Amino acid sequence: MEQQNDFKALDKSLRKQKIIDTAVKVFHEKGYVSATLDDVAGVLGLTKAALYHYVPSKEELLSTIYIQALESFFANAYEIGKSDFAPPEKLKLLIRHHIKYIIIENLPMFAVFFSEENQLPEKDFQKIRQEKRKYTRVVEGIIEAGIMHGHFRPADARLQAYAIIGMCNWLYKWYKPNDSPYTPEVIAHHFIALLENGYLRSQPEDSRNGQSDHLPSKIQLIEKLKAQSQDLCVLIQELDK
Repeated sequence: MEQQNDFKALDKSLRKQKIIDTAVKVFHEKGYVSATLDDVAGVLGLTKAALYHYVPSKEELLSTIYIQALESFFANAYEIGKSDFAPPEKLKLLIRHHIKYIIIENLPMFAVFFSEENQLPEKDFQKIRQEKRKYTRVVEGIIEAGIMHGHFRPADARLQAYAIIGMCNWLYKWYKPNDSPYTPEVIAHHFIALLENGYLRSQPEDSRNGQSDHLPSKIQLIEKLKAQSQDLCVLIQELDK
């Protein structure tokens, strides 16, 4: 009864969002197929009939969750893509935003998003796929610009975009907000370092011909300090928003 009173005390414009947030939690915990509108109504302290006043079906509720998830995806992605930052800084900003403000801040929503896509009605399924391709295109465009201006090694930009997005998305499978030794910022920094530097340890000299395949150590140090300075400037700009 208390939950029902809490729901009724909400402004009418906020009730639909409360239903969506509750459905995300229920679908995440039980799985979409197993969960019912009765489950959602029960958590809210409503009857199923009362819930139907706000949502016509479970399928409609799932589609609404996907639309909100995509709005989270695109909230800042287009702005980052259109910004005046150089491609490396754009990509860092996008990765940080994706990890910290899309996936980690909305883990239950994106757990549903990534696991229940095949449950959507066909029309909504195709719309969601189209919107996801738009997001991939933003990342791909940044990579293409970086290659063109000599910031990134020549590579298949679309494949690179898929790899970056996939690595960030997979957080929903293993990150536990209340039981993780890693902060979102640590994860973002590590992912960016892995993408920029790879995982092989640099060798000072090629043993086959005696020629160095890598920058001299002094230049490496300068480049590292430059990268760290750029990271700090980007972080300051984010905090200053």
